[in-house]
Amino acid sequence: MSDAISSRRQQALVLSGTGPHPESLDDFDAVIVEILSWLPVKSLLRFRCVCKAWRALISESYFIKKHLTRTKIRSSFKLLVKESLVFRSIEYQALFNCLSDDGTIPNRELDFPVMNLPSFEFPYIEIVGACNGLICLLLEGELTSTTILLWNPCTRDFQVLPQPPLIHRDLQLFGFGYDSSSDDYKVILGDWNSVVVFTLKTSSWRKLQSLTKYFEVCSIGYLVNEALHWVLDEPYKQRMSCPSKIVSFDLAEEKFHEIPFPYPPNPVDRPELVAGVGILNNCLTLYFQTMYCRAGCELKMWVMKEYGVKESWTQVINIPSGILGEEYACMTCISENGELLMRLDLLCPLAIYNPKEKTFRIFMDDNQGSFYETATYVESLVSPLIGSTNGASM
Repeated sequence: MSDAISSRRQQALVLSGTGPHPESLDDFDAVIVEILSWLPVKSLLRFRCVCKAWRALISESYFIKKHLTRTKIRSSFKLLVKESLVFRSIEYQALFNCLSDDGTIPNRELDFPVMNLPSFEFPYIEIVGACNGLICLLLEGELTSTTILLWNPCTRDFQVLPQPPLIHRDLQLFGFGYDSSSDDYKVILGDWNSVVVFTLKTSSWRKLQSLTKYFEVCSIGYLVNEALHWVLDEPYKQRMSCPSKIVSFDLAEEKFHEIPFPYPPNPVDRPELVAGVGILNNCLTLYFQTMYCRAGCELKMWVMKEYGVKESWTQVINIPSGILGEEYACMTCISENGELLMRLDLLCPLAIYNPKEKTFRIFMDDNQGSFYETATYVESLVSPLIGSTNGASM
C-alpha cells in the first residue's frame, strides 16, 4: 500500500472516529478543516459529539479564530434585542425582507442562563457591547452590587467577572472589545474620577492614570478598528455649546484620542440636538438628530470610509423635518441604502425606516411600553471564560 493511500485511509479513520486520534490540527485533512470552518456554530456544537478528535478540533483556538473569520466574511450578522429581561435574536436578512413583506419577522428567544440561577436578583440589565460573538452585560440589582457578565448566546457559556472597583451609580462610560495585539478581551468602565480596564486573560481590573480630560464622556462606547468611541460631552459651564468631536479609546494603547466631526453643528440647534456614534459595515458612523421639535425631527448621518481620515466622512442619510415624529430616536443604521433601525418613542415599538418609501415598518412591539436595547453580533465559538485563549469550552 502506498504512503499516500495509507495516509488517506488513516485520515478517514480519524475523521470517522474509529481510528487513532490526531495529536494536532495538522493531522487533519486540510479540506475537512476548511469545510468545517464554514459551518454554523449550531452544527459544530453537535459535531463535537462525533468523537474526541472532532471535539478537540472544534475547541482548538486556531480553528475557532478561523471559523470566526469565515463568519465575518459571510456577513452573517444578527440583531440582539433586549426586551426587559428577555433577549431575542433576529437575522439581519429578515430585517431587510420586512421592508417589502408584511409578514411577521422571525425571531428566536435566547436562553439567558443567569435567569436560571436561584440568586438572580437583577431587575436591570444593560448591553455594554458585543464583539466576536461575546456579549458584555451590566447587571444591577436593588440589593446587590454591580455585576459584569460576558455571555456567548450561541454556546450558552457565560462568565461573571470579578467585582469592579467602581459602583454603577457613579459610572459614566462603558465599553467592551478585542485587542488583537494581546489576543485579549477588555472591558472599560469610568466615572468622574477614574477609568478602569478589565482583561479576560488576567482576570483583573487595572486603574488607568492621567485621563481626567475625558471624564465628560458618557454612555456606551462603539467598537470600530479595535477602539471604543463616544461623542464628547461638553463641560457643565459650556452646556449651551454643541458637541464638536468624537473621543476614541485605543484598546491596545489604552489611551484616548480625538476624532473631529465632519463639520461643526449649528449652535442654534443645541437645546434639541442629539449627536451619536455607531457602526455600519465595520465603519464609524456619526449622526445628528434634532429632537422634540414640533415640525418633526431632522436626521443626518455620515460614515467615515477610511478610519482616522477626516476627509473620508461621507454623508449617507439626510431625513428632512416633517418625516420623523418629534420623539423618534435613531438606534443604528443597518445598510448603506439608508435603512434605519429606530425607536418610535422612549418606551415604544422598534421600527425600520425605509428611505425610498419614507415609511416605517414596526417589527417589535409588546404593547407594554418595554424599553428596547439592541446590538449587532455574530455567532461564534469564542469562549467567555476567564483565562481563555479564544478556545470554546469543552
